[in-house]
Amino acid sequence: AAPGVPGAGAAEGFRAPFGTTLAGAELPSLTPTATLRVGDRDYPTLRIFTELLVKDVDFPVDAVYTWVDDCDPTWRALRDAARGGPGQESADDGAVRYRNRDELRFSLRSLAMYAPWIRHVYLVTAGQVPDWLDRDHPGLTVVDHRELFADPEACLPTFNSHSIESQLHRVEGLSEHFLYFNDDMFLGRPTTPDTFFLSNGLARFFWSSASVPALPLAPDDEGYLAAAKNNRELLRRAFGRTTTHSFFHVPYALRRSVLAEITERFPEELAATARSRFRSVGDHSLVSSLHQHYAYLTGRAVPGSISYDFVDIGDRADHARLGRLLQNRDRTAFCIGESPDSGMADEEMALAIRSFLTAYFPVRSPYER
Repeated sequence: AAPGVPGAGAAEGFRAPFGTTLAGAELPSLTPTATLRVGDRDYPTLRIFTELLVKDVDFPVDAVYTWVDDCDPTWRALRDAARGGPGQESADDGAVRYRNRDELRFSLRSLAMYAPWIRHVYLVTAGQVPDWLDRDHPGLTVVDHRELFADPEACLPTFNSHSIESQLHRVEGLSEHFLYFNDDMFLGRPTTPDTFFLSNGLARFFWSSASVPALPLAPDDEGYLAAAKNNRELLRRAFGRTTTHSFFHVPYALRRSVLAEITERFPEELAATARSRFRSVGDHSLVSSLHQHYAYLTGRAVPGSISYDFVDIGDRADHARLGRLLQNRDRTAFCIGESPDSGMADEEMALAIRSFLTAYFPVRSPYER
């Protein structure tokens, strides 16, 4: 303050944190007095920065991936047999549902780069393992479908993501709070656990502006849309509330106990989904929609906001967005999907994805051999 103004000279006896004074008589000591552990590394810091704040998430958070290698001849033979023969695919069972372009490798790189606080990664597969994966990494466990399903004889083999997702809460050793990734989901910049969970344990979810059309089910509804409509009817009966919108295709913040509770409360519906070997109009989507709405209506989840982008690699006009994502790196999460009716050559799409992901995530993750 200027002379004569209240407060003038007040700084004379002021002492700043860590023993400094404005006159500089004592300089701050930056000698580390503690360490802070992030992931598997200890970082030197000052003890004051290690104090747990009210908003800090201090419970473990795991990550779960589902993955399939559609080039595996054994897996293809099983799928064709379940279909009733080669070439018997439906609109909900086309190649786009299973196509593997090595996205998992780069999604794991994004996890290692931008979410080092993840405790453990579980990879759920149909007995398949990528040849580049380090199965001996202590922070990674591969889970076979036969270890996962409560009734493997009735449900396996399955080629339905809704079916597989209905069993994720049964992963042995999985933490109460976890993130569920499809392999086409990526983190685009540094995150903290409170991006997805509140420190009191509540999960965050991210509503999309895309609405779900009204009932009834239509014969040409895609599997994800039919499942969203079925979820709506289930929740309307249970809570007298009507859902209207879907969610961003970003890592889903889930609670294991909520998933288990849903399967116990609606056993017939979820058991039917588990037995559905391909997507069908009777499915319920447990982890991408039903959990979020159910947890919200029972006080265990809240809406959140996230910077997100979606790129349809089958739309050539969308390819320019890859360049913007790479240059700006301003999205917390993004997804690279493919529309079933794309007219682009598979080789062209594969090259575009590979070039982008290699440039965005050039550093090998700890999960790679």
